[in-house]
Amino acid sequence: MKICILEADRPAEAFQPAHGTYAGMFERWLGAALPEARFSRIFVAGGEALPEDPTAFDGYLITGARAGVYEDHAWIAPLMDFLRAARAARVPLTGVCFGHQIMAQAFGGEVRKSKGGWVIGRQEHALTDDGAALFGAGPLAALSFHQDQVVTPPAGARRVLSNAASPNGGFRYDFPALSVQFHPEFAPAYIRDLLVAAAGIRVPQDLAQTALDSLAAPLDGERVAKGFADFLRTHSLAG
Repeated sequence: MKICILEADRPAEAFQPAHGTYAGMFERWLGAALPEARFSRIFVAGGEALPEDPTAFDGYLITGARAGVYEDHAWIAPLMDFLRAARAARVPLTGVCFGHQIMAQAFGGEVRKSKGGWVIGRQEHALTDDGAALFGAGPLAALSFHQDQVVTPPAGARRVLSNAASPNGGFRYDFPALSVQFHPEFAPAYIRDLLVAAAGIRVPQDLAQTALDSLAAPLDGERVAKGFADFLRTHSLAG
């Protein structure tokens, strides 16, 4: 199974020696649940070309990014065009955080900066019936680090999970596609380093401390990885 990771960003260089790239984080996280996958990477935000034919891979995964989907970066519109082409070809799409947002925007939804501000640290999410079918029953805990939100879901998007801070926290589409707002690929150590660097500068000190205090509690990354892996196995062009 050939899975292509579309890199919409890479961590700041200061964090890469300890934590690697987002693509590397995804390979470690998803590869354990999907050992048959062979991963490729395309650094879309760095100017690397998207495939001319979406069926060149059996599925795609779009990473997070510091950019907003509404910003005027040269690579964003072509990426949305590519996602729509993949939808037409029924190539499985998966996305996380920015990936979740750009899929929603490309398919007719709307993304804006949340009036509620930052959503950071360990968050618990309630699952819909669709979500429980993917990830198993019971609340799901994962790490978040975002301000932007999907405020209007696209037509045909079925909500799979939500909480008060992220009402549109995950979608499933029939064409097929799956996305979540949180970061199942992030390790607590990476969030900790981000928060220490951002506290009192990008993120209010009290909010950063609350998020730091949340990092010791258990997470459900393996549940989410299994759900993504099962989704890709079911819908992969590899059959």
